[in-house]
Amino acid sequence: MALPKILALDLATRLGWACGSPDGEPHYGSKLLPSTGAEIGRFGDAYDEWLLDMITLENPALVVFEAPFVSGTGNANTARKLMGLCWQTELACYRRQIRCMEHNNSSVKKMFAGSGKASKDDMVAAARSHGWDPKDDNAADALGLWACAVHEKAPRYSRLTLGRLGGRAA
Repeated sequence: MALPKILALDLATRLGWACGSPDGEPHYGSKLLPSTGAEIGRFGDAYDEWLLDMITLENPALVVFEAPFVSGTGNANTARKLMGLCWQTELACYRRQIRCMEHNNSSVKKMFAGSGKASKDDMVAAARSHGWDPKDDNAADALGLWACAVHEKAPRYSRLTLGRLGGRAA
């Protein structure tokens, strides 16, 4: 019997996601949210619809997301969108009674790619070294976040998860 699933989210306009049981292989991918400029309502609605569908489909016991990093975005709308994605994630989890937590980006990078300052290419290379084939850095970041959550919440499966081959891209 599989353990409860973990859904990992790299929150951005092109968000990365990875979902699976710690004792199995995650499936993963990325989702492009609409380009809306200052019209944040439509952006938020698209994310909310996608997230609720994903939660219904996958039935995770834990949702983990990357802590927002808004310093240096240079754009108030970008900062509002990033914070809004976090807010909506926590609200959806609260309403569905799902555990929710955030992880610091540099901690994930250090655990997954060996350096807290790992680049996008480093994260993709790290995912590939673990046997996964992300189509972009967003999915790679979500895989790193998923692996970090498994390491923390189900350590018995951490070595197995990081050493196994496979996973399925979506």
